[in-house]
Amino acid sequence: MSYMNLLLATNSLLFWLTTCITLPILLLAVRHAPWQQVLTSQARQHALFATILALALLWLLQVSVRDTLAIHPLLMTVTTMVFGWSLATLIGAMALVALEIYQVPLHALTLDWDVAVAQFDLSTLPVDFCLSVAVPVGWAWCVLWLVDRWKFKNPFTYFWGVGFFGAMLSCIWLGLAAMLLFAVTGSDVQFATTQEHFIVFVLMTFPEGFVNGLIATVMTVLYPDMVKTYRDDWYLKD
Repeated sequence: MSYMNLLLATNSLLFWLTTCITLPILLLAVRHAPWQQVLTSQARQHALFATILALALLWLLQVSVRDTLAIHPLLMTVTTMVFGWSLATLIGAMALVALEIYQVPLHALTLDWDVAVAQFDLSTLPVDFCLSVAVPVGWAWCVLWLVDRWKFKNPFTYFWGVGFFGAMLSCIWLGLAAMLLFAVTGSDVQFATTQEHFIVFVLMTFPEGFVNGLIATVMTVLYPDMVKTYRDDWYLKD
């Protein structure tokens, strides 16, 4: 399971490029999000806020690579399957903010509280958003679009085609997108670290796919009304 966020400060080109990518995506997500459905359903509201907090907590389980990058679980594919592109994008963005907030008291356990607060830095959020939210959510939405157009109508094309294999490939796309972004912006340290440890993204494809596929299957079987992208009339059609 691989998600990546930066542990080093970004250079100005990397920051502004990712900011220019992030802002339009967030505006589109806010514009196209099904707010009426969310506001009229307490179950969807609870699921949305619980997912934000759960993702942020899960992303705390990270492994640092040479104090440059942090790799940990992703689970944005199943989030996209349940909530759709726009809400999944916003959930990922809010989970990143929550993750930064969570880390302040954790740092305070080993550092002075004032030092921990001073280390609270949101400058890497645009980069983290592009790599850990925009790329996997966009890829999951593309896979959903393709699966919806397959002639083979079977629930397993949804559970495993999107949840398992889609999530597996998202790890590879994440690593490739990171190297491209770092190469274009001249972020040499980040690029070298990502290139050297690219095998990690390959090794984590199966566990990421398995967890996403498992959660997608359970959610679709037990709570099909909560899964926005699942279509009974299509996948169960004779």
